[in-house]
Amino acid sequence: MRRLALLLAAATLLSGCGQFVSVEVAAVDAEPVDAPQQSVVYAADGSQIALLRYANRVNVGRDDLPDVLVDALVAAEDRRFFEHRGVDARAIARAALANRRAGEVVQGGSTITQQLVKNRYFPDAAETLERKADEAALALELERQRTKDEILVEYLNTIYFGAGAYGVEAAARTYYGTSVRDLDLPQAALLVGLIRAPESASPVRSPERARAERSRVLEAMVRTGALTRGEAARAAQAPLGVQDPPPPPITRYPHFVEHVKRTLLAEPLLGPDEATRLRRLFGGGLRIHTTIDPRLQRAAEDATAAHLPDPGDPEVGLAVVDPATGRLVAAVGGRDFASSQFDLATQARRQPGSTFKTFALLVALREGWRLDDEIDSGSFVHHGGAHDEPWQVRSATRGPLSLEEALVRSSNGAFARLGLELGPALVAQQARALGIRSDVGANPSLVLGGVRTGVSPLELASAYGTLAAGGVLHPPTAITRIEDAQGTVLYEPPLAPHVAVDAGAAYTVTRALRGVIERGTGQAAQIGRPAAGKTGTSQGHRDAWFVGYTPELSAAVWVGYADAERPMHGVRGVRRVQGGSFPAHIWALFMRAALADEPVRDFAYPKHLETTVSIDPESGALATQWCPETVEVTGLPTELPTRYCPLHGPPRPPEAAPPPTAAPTPTPTAAPT
Repeated sequence: MRRLALLLAAATLLSGCGQFVSVEVAAVDAEPVDAPQQSVVYAADGSQIALLRYANRVNVGRDDLPDVLVDALVAAEDRRFFEHRGVDARAIARAALANRRAGEVVQGGSTITQQLVKNRYFPDAAETLERKADEAALALELERQRTKDEILVEYLNTIYFGAGAYGVEAAARTYYGTSVRDLDLPQAALLVGLIRAPESASPVRSPERARAERSRVLEAMVRTGALTRGEAARAAQAPLGVQDPPPPPITRYPHFVEHVKRTLLAEPLLGPDEATRLRRLFGGGLRIHTTIDPRLQRAAEDATAAHLPDPGDPEVGLAVVDPATGRLVAAVGGRDFASSQFDLATQARRQPGSTFKTFALLVALREGWRLDDEIDSGSFVHHGGAHDEPWQVRSATRGPLSLEEALVRSSNGAFARLGLELGPALVAQQARALGIRSDVGANPSLVLGGVRTGVSPLELASAYGTLAAGGVLHPPTAITRIEDAQGTVLYEPPLAPHVAVDAGAAYTVTRALRGVIERGTGQAAQIGRPAAGKTGTSQGHRDAWFVGYTPELSAAVWVGYADAERPMHGVRGVRRVQGGSFPAHIWALFMRAALADEPVRDFAYPKHLETTVSIDPESGALATQWCPETVEVTGLPTELPTRYCPLHGPPRPPEAAPPPTAAPTPTPTAAPT
């Protein structure tokens, strides 16, 4: 609390009887009430996408206030403003006399400074002797601390003008569609007239009362010498010229804006608790610069609407990140924000299906597997512990498949076996390293997308974007910076990129994921340029995914029913919705539009990681010293063999000759007879 110790005599107008009293004030204990100022949210191109406010308020400075407005305000509200020191005893005495004669309150004796103090400290306080004395004390203190111009500016930025407009700039925009600096005499006089009766003298609803208030102000200006009688008469005859108050500002990309608000309400740098952050967000006059790209956002919205436009269709959640920065450049959180504010791009947690096979492949490469290593791909039943139910894995493939071909064909049998061999804990660990923050658990079915709580499109777009960035994870962000009303930077998200995956492994997996689009389950996602991706379909066709990336963008598309996990059968002629159907088509349509003007780029090959090894041409494995022939092969460690040749080994020692035996004794034969 702020403590002001003052001894003074306060002359104050207490009531309609006009009693003139002297009050001794020993101390004033008061806390100023912040005047809320709206915050503005901007897109990446600088365009405004939302206003966050308790009240419509835009602060201005002294240089923005035209002289005609200042003259009107001083004449009508406090003609001795530039002469008194916060409390005007003459005005109080004059008002008391007028009120006594009228038998009711017809004049006020408060100065502009006192009115400002009332708005700052006592906006809802009752009119008591103690409160009026405190008001006078604080007015005197304020005049000692601030210049007249500073008081005048703060007053005009604080006062209410009706129609939801707080402050003279908001009033000028609301009633005239212009800035305060461009107000003419009739306009300025009308706005000053609204101060005493902001709603009852509304120029829209009560034009005659508004003209009377304007004339009152003009007459006051004549009395102070600011106007001649003729100037005032001409201004009084001018049309009111006001416009209907504009409707509340439209929020563009409302799901994304809600994501920004949730992010900031959890940000400790904006305040120690959520209540403080809320006041600052909606009343702190912040300038919030975000990552959303209007062109890419339009492409994302068009792509989703083109395939599933109707209310009865499954919903679409789509998140797009820039792999090089982690910036969330486009997000579709649902078909209609008015119907559901739940954000399917950032809040929804659904089963990811086979998109998690990519994480298992990364673990396998780390453990020494190669893309051409084979594994059985058929259906099987896994019997776990004594208390575990048997896990039945159905697979559309059979027989041995290479890991690359198993990924291209999305073989459940192959990857279920691979996951069991690697261990689900390592697969979960790999997912977390790539930026998956949801609790995915560590069940054997994890490799097929059987996660504990589900994942969001933003998480998957970011994780796959790490592969697009050569293994470097740039944590996703929706905000680039926050400034206060004066342009001082208050917050910038910490940049914390880090290597999550070996660059060689990232490139090798990218090569395999390109095959998914070129000849596998994701062929509907072909866009005529290098791209990599993976389909995913949860059990019962309740969730369908396509997650893919180019060197420029990474995007995750989820399709499903938002209200419940229902099977998607017979949707727009599609018997069973899978990742390779609507999600892949939506992804491709978005990417074609998003990259239409971009030059074609290929994924960067990490040549600096290449190594050369000797290979036995017969076995294709690493040569040993006993291999009769060798060839030199150069490539990435993740693409070269790790096992040694099983065909050739050290020469065996010659076998010892058997010991000699005695010659057989000849058998005598009978002499011929």
